[in-house]
Amino acid sequence: MKIGLHDAEKEYLKNKSFPNYALMKISAWHKAQGDTVEWWNPLYKYDKVYSSKVFDFTPTNPYLPDDVIRGGTGYHDIPMDKMLPSEIDDMFPDYSIYPDCDYAIGYITRGCPNNCRWCVVPRKEGQIKAYRTWQGLVRQDTDKLILMDNNILACKYGIEQLKSLIGSG
Repeated sequence: MKIGLHDAEKEYLKNKSFPNYALMKISAWHKAQGDTVEWWNPLYKYDKVYSSKVFDFTPTNPYLPDDVIRGGTGYHDIPMDKMLPSEIDDMFPDYSIYPDCDYAIGYITRGCPNNCRWCVVPRKEGQIKAYRTWQGLVRQDTDKLILMDNNILACKYGIEQLKSLIGSG
C-alpha cells in the first residue's frame, strides 16, 4: 500500500521544529507491514492518507481527500476519545520522517487529574496513568530525551520514572 502522511502544523508553521508523535508511530506501523510511506502530496494517489493536527488554530487543508483519516486535538469533528489502535501506539516511532530531529520524544504517563476548563487532556486521555518507561523511549543514536507528559508529577509512577533517570546519562 502507498501511505500519505499529512502534518498540518508542518504545513502551516513553516519553521515548525517539533515532530508529530502519532504520525511517527503510524509510519513505523505501516513500514512494518511492508507499505510505502511518504509525506502526502495532493498531486499523488494514495491508498490511505493520515492527517494529524495538534492545534485548533491550524487550518485544515482543503485539498485533503474525503477519506483522509484525521486525528489529533486540533480536529474538533472527531470524537475526543479517539486514540491510536494499540498495535500502532505500541510501535517505536519512525524518526526517519523527521531527519532533523536529533532527540527522542515520548510520554511516561498519559492523562491528567486536573480538569482545567481550557484543557482537553482529561476528556481525551482520562485520569493520569502509567504509560511507558523512559527506557522504552530512548533512541540509540542520541542521549537527548524530551518528555511530553501533561502532568508527570501528578502520579507516583511518573515520579519514580524521573528518579530512575537520575545518573542515567
